[in-house]
Parts: sequence; C-alpha cells; structure tokens
Amino acid sequence: MRRAMFPVALAGLAAAAPSPGLPLAINTWGGPFVAATDAAYASLLQGGAALDAVETGCSVCEANQCDGSVGYGGSPDEACETTLDAMIMDGVTMKAGAVAGLRRIKNAVGVARVVPEQHT
Repeated sequence: MRRAMFPVALAGLAAAAPSPGLPLAINTWGGPFVAATDAAYASLLQGGAALDAVETGCSVCEANQCDGSVGYGGSPDEACETTLDAMIMDGVTMKAGAVAGLRRIKNAVGVARVVPEQHT
C-alpha cells in the first residue's frame, strides 16, 4: 500500500495516511520523530486502538531518544538525576494516566498507560 504524505497547515504539522480520512497519525516534528509516527501508524493499520498507537509511538521515541532533553539519557535535574514524566489520555473515554519523577524507568508512557487501567 502506498502511503501519501500531505501537509497540514497548522504550525508545521505533518500527517501520514493512505488517503484522506482515518486512520491518521500526526506529529509536529520531523527527523528522528518520524520513526515514532510510522510506528503509531503501523499500529493503527494492524487494527490497534488509538491509545495503543499513541503508546507505541511514544515508546519508540523513548527507546530511540528522539530528543536529547527528554527520556532516559536526557538532561538531568539539579541533583544530576534524569527523571521522567509522561501523560496519556483516551480521547473517547476521557480516562487519563500520568506519572512524574520516575527514576530507573525507560518507558514512562507505558507506566502512565496502566494508571487508568489499574486505578479508578
């Protein structure tokens, strides 16, 4: 299947979809972040839920260290430790999970994902 790329005229957003409509994966940056968008889009094409796609895409960026200021290996705090924060929200149910100040964790979005599933 050929994937078409088309620009969205808002703050330099780029989107990828086989044709206009759904499914759609969007990010605001290029470069290493494209791999995250591609992974999220692949998750959608395989029948994954939107929340699965978000977690997948964010996990790719966490693993690939897309940005040197965030994620493991990112900029340390005043105590010379790198702590991670993450938040994820299901736009249909409006359930959200958030975590902050995580140490010795590489997949913060995965931890945030289980918050609404484990806590009501």
